[in-house]
Amino acid sequence: MADTSLEFQQVRTPRELGQAVRAHRKARRLTQDKVAGLTNVSIGFLSDFENGKPTAEIGKILTTLNTLGLDVHIAPRGLLLRTLKDKK
Repeated sequence: MADTSLEFQQVRTPRELGQAVRAHRKARRLTQDKVAGLTNVSIGFLSDFENGKPTAEIGKILTTLNTLGLDVHIAPRGLLLRTLKDKK
């Protein structure tokens, strides 16, 4: 069964993105060392990313998200929340 604890989480800042990724990584019981190795990034990069470093390289961020099984979706503000409410 897929972990849905982060399903449709809204992210507006580098810090929020890092916190969401850290929570997902920990929920999957993965260490930073393991994810860094799978993603071919340094543990330092991963730590900076999870701590919300605003200048973290977007390419490495997307690779890390992909490795963790996370997708990025872009939508006009509020559209996703309205869509979810309509489905209830």
